Parts: sequence; C-alpha cells; structure tokens
Amino acid sequence: MDRKRLHYDAQLSMEWMQQYRPLFTFLIVAYALFVISVRPICKGRRSQGMATIIFCWNAFNALADIVLLLALLPDFLSSFRQGFYSSLCLNADLYKNPRSGKAIFTFHISKMWELLDTVLLILDGRKTNHLHVAHHIVVSISMICAYQRIGAVARWIATTNLAAHSALYSYLAAQSCIWKRRTCSARVINGIQMAQFPICLFGLIKIRQFINARKKCETSYSGLCILIYSSFFILFVSFYANKYRKDSIGRDYVF
Repeated sequence: MDRKRLHYDAQLSMEWMQQYRPLFTFLIVAYALFVISVRPICKGRRSQGMATIIFCWNAFNALADIVLLLALLPDFLSSFRQGFYSSLCLNADLYKNPRSGKAIFTFHISKMWELLDTVLLILDGRKTNHLHVAHHIVVSISMICAYQRIGAVARWIATTNLAAHSALYSYLAAQSCIWKRRTCSARVINGIQMAQFPICLFGLIKIRQFINARKKCETSYSGLCILIYSSFFILFVSFYANKYRKDSIGRDYVF
C-alpha cells in the first residue's frame, strides 16, 4: 500500500502554516479593527436577513466540530488507555496518522474561521463583550503559532474544545430555529464550555510533573500556557457569576 496513504505529512502542513502566518496575522488585526470601528455603528440594528446566515454558520460549525471530534477520538482514547503520560507527553501517531493528522491541523485552522462568529453577531446588531473578543484573539494567535510545536497535549486541548463547541454550535443552531427564547439550557452549555479550562489545566500540571521527573515529553511546554488557561478560567467564572447574579431571567451570553 502507498506510504502516503499510511502517513500524514505533518511537516508539509507546518510549512504551509508558516507560509500563511502573515496572512492569518493580518486577518486577526483586521478582526480587531472591525470590532473596534464597526461594533458601535451596528449596535442595536437587528437584520432579519442575518438570522438565516447565522443559523447556517452555526449548523456548519456544529457539523465540522462533530466530524473533527470523531476523527480525533480514536487517538485520544487509545493514548488515554495507556495512561496520562502517554496521552499528554507522547505524540505517537497523533500528527502522522491520516485521520488524526488532518483533524488536528484543521482544528488549528478552524480558530481562524471562528473569528466570523463575532463579525456576524456585530452585523446582526447584537451585543458582544471584551472578554469574548479577547478570547478569540488569544486563541487564534496561539493556534497559528503552536501547530505541532505544542506536541501531545494538543490531543487534550482539541478533544475537549471540539466536544464543547459541538454542543455549543448545535445549541445555537437549534436555538435560532426551534428555541426562540433562551432557557436554562444556555447555562448548561456555558458550564460545558467552562469545563475545558480545569481539564486542560490538570493536563498541563501533569506535564509539569512529568518534566520535573525527567521523563521524555514531546511538547514545547511553557508556563505561559498555564497562565493563559488560568486567567481565562478566572475571568469567565467571574463573568458568568456576575451575569447570573444580575440577571436570573435568562438573557445569557453563550460563547
């Protein structure tokens, strides 16, 4: 059998990512400028035509995330059965297997197209907040810089994020055409989103323990990762706590 069918060329994908990194950086800057300049203009101006576009967008993302999650699950479960060390520190076939290799690469790229979430919300006249925008910017920058360098821990980050976003986008798509009013389901979805942070923080702490024990760890581990995850976890907990304390009716933000 052809070797190209047995292995995914992760090096070629990494070179592609490096080649287009200036373009991605430009798009992130353009996104930030769009939010700053257009949000005040469109605020409160609801557009009926945008509802269909937003529904299609959410449905597309739900389907894409489910497909990527299913592609990554076999590798995640296989490595997890061998223990935390194997799952968090050893790449194994994560980047080389055609199925998981394509999925993990697409996952990194997907953080660029998810910037359109905010763009569509603004064009529809909806309210967005600074934490929502900052989170998108930090995640997109991290993803275009960390592909393959982040190593084995990417399987935890990608799997938890894809699981959470599959639920999120499915809810948003259903909410736009079935559930016309926000319900307590929004809080459940927000809780699922929040669960990503402590799970990945646990993984990062375990990696630190393995490194301190002088075990081989195929990851460009950095304390900055823990700082970023910890900061967003605290900020999101504070945001939702304040939101639900002030408004128990149900006008919940869902990211």
